[in-house]
Amino acid sequence: MRKIKNSILILTAVLFLGGFVLESVNAVVCEPGFNDNDDVGVCFPDDTGLSEAPVWIIIVNLMRWILGIFGFVAVIGFVISGIQYLTSAGNENAIETAKRNMKWSIVGVLVGLGGLTIIWAINWTLIAFNPYF
Repeated sequence: MRKIKNSILILTAVLFLGGFVLESVNAVVCEPGFNDNDDVGVCFPDDTGLSEAPVWIIIVNLMRWILGIFGFVAVIGFVISGIQYLTSAGNENAIETAKRNMKWSIVGVLVGLGGLTIIWAINWTLIAFNPYF
């Protein structure tokens, strides 16, 4: 019985003193330009160079970039189709190819603009805002 009491006493002392040792291990001194956030014992850089904007702003900006690239590709498709039509020189197969390419360029633009319109409509519905009323 006495052995068990001594074992419990020793175990309690080790755990109690071990807590102080572990606490002193977590006290990390960071180099300049780094800090120890939340006292976890790891140094993090002060400035990561990442954006501090909310996620929805980043997504909106990404969608604007995609829409800009989409518009640029649509204009290039129209130009290429026009050049194909002008250089067909009466060749019926080349004329049909140019017309088909122009038709699918227009369909692509309509699908893209339709998708943008749907996204705007959903957004306006969710925030209960309509700029036209």
